[in-house]
Amino acid sequence: MREYDVVDTNADNIAGCGFCGYKSGKNEGHRRKSDWLKNRYAEGLRFKVLRSREFGDIGMIEYALGNHAWRPVEAEGYLVIHCLMVNGKHQGKGLGALLLDSCLRDAKKSKCRGVAVVTSSGSFMAGSGLFIRAGFVSVESSPPYELLVKKFKKAAPDPRFIVERERVLKRYNKGLTILAADQCPMAPKCVKDIAEVSGALGMKPKVVRVRSAKESRELPTPYGMFSIIYDGKLLAERPISARRFTNIMTKLA
Repeated sequence: MREYDVVDTNADNIAGCGFCGYKSGKNEGHRRKSDWLKNRYAEGLRFKVLRSREFGDIGMIEYALGNHAWRPVEAEGYLVIHCLMVNGKHQGKGLGALLLDSCLRDAKKSKCRGVAVVTSSGSFMAGSGLFIRAGFVSVESSPPYELLVKKFKKAAPDPRFIVERERVLKRYNKGLTILAADQCPMAPKCVKDIAEVSGALGMKPKVVRVRSAKESRELPTPYGMFSIIYDGKLLAERPISARRFTNIMTKLA
């Protein structure tokens, strides 16, 4: 084994892989994410872990064909990167570029139009720097999100956001609703914690599980995996702590 290897996962080996700081299948987030992945491989999703000879699994990249992407984007013919991360203590070694290169090679091999990615200046998503250095360009912005693309076919149409925030929020205009996909291993704990805290505040949340790429593309933000909505207002678009939720509800009251 080299010092670092990019390991392709499948339904047989994913349970033994670490990702997003989770290494144990006993963790609910890890277990749900593993099951989610097992249901996605047949759709062409690729999930690769960055494995260190000394430290084990220290990073990952996940991407899917545009028509199966779990992001509110229109990107037919492209590969769409969902996530790319390298654990903090291992950053600055070119490992992110190593993961990205594996995706770009797959896209060229599959004769895709190119590769697209949603980045964010906030938490839970990769920033734009790595992609800009690799030749990606911005095609649309919805702060703090930015849609970037690296085209292999110049005449191909640009990917675009398809977020319809107001329409989605109107659908959940009464009470507390949590929209959550098992794509994010942090979501299960967040849902559980928010449900417990909201109960103490006299509210009963409605938890809506996002179970398909189509449903993820109907979420109210480009994050496409998680939202907390209260009386038609977006309170959070990424997993938050119980304390943060309590502070938000206190201010609303």
